[in-house]
Amino acid sequence: MSDRDGPIVFERTLPLAREAAFDLLVDRIGEWWPHEYTFSRDPAADLSIEPVAGGACTERLPGGARIVWGTVLSIERPLYLRLAWQISFDRKPVPDPAAASRVMIEFRQMADGTRIELTHGDFLRHGEDGIAYREAMASPEGWPTCLDALEAAARARPARR
Repeated sequence: MSDRDGPIVFERTLPLAREAAFDLLVDRIGEWWPHEYTFSRDPAADLSIEPVAGGACTERLPGGARIVWGTVLSIERPLYLRLAWQISFDRKPVPDPAAASRVMIEFRQMADGTRIELTHGDFLRHGEDGIAYREAMASPEGWPTCLDALEAAARARPARR
């Protein structure tokens, strides 16, 4: 594996206790995920993650349509969440979780809050676009934008330790 096809890793420290950080990221994803990064780009779309192994990660549109964008592969509240990332390089749903890259999010309690470590790998599951997809998610407009939104939402909440 080269650096060009290996996993990408990002960290943020949220000013919340681990349980609250997990709750914000998983149970309240619609409160912080950038609406311009949804399939519909509609601020009224409802995002959710079913917090059980095999659970669906979905976007429900105001008209009722449901789009699956991921599958929970494993979860242990409030320690980690592992997903099949079922979004293709060209922003289309990937129906088969086996053909999707993997995202692991770990939560570590720190003195000043919770450190979130997000690892996104297995991009080659997306086929010939895998390396370009990795580069896009590693760019400032990829995961950093999403994690900046998460951090801003965490800072706007009252600290709970």
